[in-house]
Amino acid sequence: MALRVLQTVAAVAVLCRFPVTLTRAGDKTEGTPGQSYVAAVYEHRIILNPEPHVPLSRTAALKHMMSNLDVYEEQAARAAEQGAQIIVFPEDGLQGFNFSRLSISGYLETIPDPQSEDWNPCTQTDRHTHTEVLQRLSCMARRHSLYLVANMPDLQPCPLTSHPTCPPDGRWQFNTDVVFRSDGSLAARYHKHNLYFENAFDAPPRLEVVTFDTPFAGRFGVFTCFDILFHDPTIRLLEQGIRQMVYPTAWMNQLPLLSAVQFQRAFSRGANTTLLAANIRADSLGMTGSGIFTPGTAIYHHARAGQPEEGRLLVLRIPVLDTAWLGTEKRAKGQAGGEGTTGGETAGGEGEAGGETARGEGEAGGETARGEGEAGGEGEMGGEAVEAYTRSPKPLSGQREGNSGFCLQESQHCQEDSVSTSPPTVSPSPPFPFTSSMIYDPFSFLLLSGSEGQLTVCDGPFCCHLQYRRSPQGDNAELYALGAFSGTHTVNGRYNVQVCALVRCLGSEVSSCGQEVEEAESRVDFLLEGKFGTRHVYPSLLGSGMVLEQPDQVKTTADGRVTMEHSGMTVGLVTACLYGRVYDQD
Repeated sequence: MALRVLQTVAAVAVLCRFPVTLTRAGDKTEGTPGQSYVAAVYEHRIILNPEPHVPLSRTAALKHMMSNLDVYEEQAARAAEQGAQIIVFPEDGLQGFNFSRLSISGYLETIPDPQSEDWNPCTQTDRHTHTEVLQRLSCMARRHSLYLVANMPDLQPCPLTSHPTCPPDGRWQFNTDVVFRSDGSLAARYHKHNLYFENAFDAPPRLEVVTFDTPFAGRFGVFTCFDILFHDPTIRLLEQGIRQMVYPTAWMNQLPLLSAVQFQRAFSRGANTTLLAANIRADSLGMTGSGIFTPGTAIYHHARAGQPEEGRLLVLRIPVLDTAWLGTEKRAKGQAGGEGTTGGETAGGEGEAGGETARGEGEAGGETARGEGEAGGEGEMGGEAVEAYTRSPKPLSGQREGNSGFCLQESQHCQEDSVSTSPPTVSPSPPFPFTSSMIYDPFSFLLLSGSEGQLTVCDGPFCCHLQYRRSPQGDNAELYALGAFSGTHTVNGRYNVQVCALVRCLGSEVSSCGQEVEEAESRVDFLLEGKFGTRHVYPSLLGSGMVLEQPDQVKTTADGRVTMEHSGMTVGLVTACLYGRVYDQD
């Protein structure tokens, strides 16, 4: 099929052993023109241990992990064939879930600290014993000349008598990400900080803020799954200037606000960073959703009900966002006296139009990988072209015609000193506020009434404002509500949030507002706004069928006001959300 990228149309033949459909994809090089690299993530349909609470011998545990590593080997080879320079595999992808501290023991390996020693498990097999998995991963990276990120269980002995957090059995057991260079050497080791009901593992005794350097894109940060919702280590990495993250995850989707690809996209956009996110595919646990996200482009996969339960490889060329690395490369090229090339791409043109590839591959042709483009990028969605970032939104009721105030810098976020649009006022007529639970939090809601209008709903002093115009399709009578919540989330984790969300309700009763919904028919043009007590606000726009739409604009003012605006949706609106994390109130 034709894959449309930027202002040109490039026919890209996806040549692989399995059929695949790409519905939308786009790419634009940010930063220094031509400075880009090819990334891959693999959503893994894990081969599970059917009895995780029963301890296995080391031999049996290795046999189990090797069956999953065989799949990794195939996918690493496929990624390398497509030019990938880095691949990310998911959390728990080798052993699975629901182990006890004792039953996981056969799966553990002691992973040396690469900050303390240089070690290549593939070529130095005799240095450390019982490291068969590390050796297999190392040789995989070396064989395919890839930087490789995987997750595995780690055992580290600890002094019972001298360390206050040492467990009674005298060892720490960590949920651990490992990173290998393309020559097979161990580059980084990260112990997950924020565990999610993981009885087999310990939280590390000290916070680890882990990065690694690559020759093709500079520096990356590392964190895992639940970490994405917390200050440590995620925000510390951002505060260090890290703008490229690898993210193994085993995420259970929770609509309408926290499905995997929805929040991955929101984090990338809100934090202005690249996120290489690899999830597990496990339908019985509600796990799916992986992607390659930059602030301005994305390719992602979310499996739908009824589709074959199988893995999915995503590959995309994306821009380098490490400004220090870009500066070094620019100086090196200047000293060389020419423009030069990087990874075969010409540096010095206007982006990569006509030369970018985006691929998503699986074991069956019925699934789709979706992508987003920016700045003139186009893609295809069921035969209909989708534009992003090429139009000014149509003004909603009460707005003046003219400049939308949108500006495209390194991301779509614009910092302004004053509010560009006065906040909408409360509709003088019903509906009236009501409370309904959304993701276990008591949101204050107001129903949308009529085809257009303005609403304000508050949870205490925190208020959310909405201007909207909707176009119902056919005879549907879909119910929509504007919700606000400010407080501490306490179910399955404890953290403080401020959230403005426009959601489609599941049914015709107000009690259904906030329940899980995947489908919608009504197109809604909107301006959603809130004044937040945090600068960490993650915007998301989710359409029917788990389609991620790119907002026309997201603006932030110095006083904490965040505005998201969009018109001309390609599918019905499921959720438009501004998700604020108030880390200092956790």
